[in-house]
Amino acid sequence: MLQFLHLLVVSASLYCVGFPPITDLDNSSLQQVNQNLSTPEGVLARAVQAIGGHRELQAIESFYLHGTIRLPSGRPLVEVELATSQGGKVLGVMTFIEAGQSRFGSDGETAWEQNFGVDGTPTWSTIDQATLSQKVRQMNWVEWFTMLPTQLENIEFEGSVIFDGEECWKLRIKGKGEQYQLAFFSCTTHRPRGRRTIESIQEGDVTVDVYFREWKRVGNLVLFHTVVFDRDGSQVTMKLDRIELDNVKDELFELPEQIVQPRDAP
Repeated sequence: MLQFLHLLVVSASLYCVGFPPITDLDNSSLQQVNQNLSTPEGVLARAVQAIGGHRELQAIESFYLHGTIRLPSGRPLVEVELATSQGGKVLGVMTFIEAGQSRFGSDGETAWEQNFGVDGTPTWSTIDQATLSQKVRQMNWVEWFTMLPTQLENIEFEGSVIFDGEECWKLRIKGKGEQYQLAFFSCTTHRPRGRRTIESIQEGDVTVDVYFREWKRVGNLVLFHTVVFDRDGSQVTMKLDRIELDNVKDELFELPEQIVQPRDAP
């Protein structure tokens, strides 16, 4: 993968504002939905339990991850680093190998980003919360999973299928118009196994699968450390070599001077 998002990487976005309101699936209703996995509520409730449980997720105050996105050949493309904390604090860094670095963040009040202009000079600007949340989601797939309980009215249970070589429960999440996405959860471990979307391009429809693999214990949680992006058979892989809980200092989220000065200028 922060109410925290109480951990399942902002309630606007998992790691930006805290994990989403998984509370709707807990307490008195949890035992009931657990008895029937043939419902979206049952599948999601068991998934939350499988990665550590509601209480452990709610207890998280900060989250940090570091990893590298690589081609099938193993060649590194992008180094990613993301830190989030309660109160909407975020710092993300994307280092494009041999091409430069971009950053984004928020101190909980002001969101910002740093990129490079066409001449290679750094540019700094403030951004809105929606833009910040989108950037966080590109790096933090735990956030996608933890936000699903907020969409229950748009989710349908569609039985079991084979996904990434494993029998999984399939949920269909309706979007705008004809858009939809499919979420898959292991029938054995109940953990989230991935997502499927269909992209419409000029040449036709393209299937985009995201696989969650290599589950490891992090504190009292069990989280995936490998994310595979498969676009009609063409794959890139993000491997996370560090995930830390409750070990991020607030100083990390201080605003850069390049943002403070123009913001506070008369």
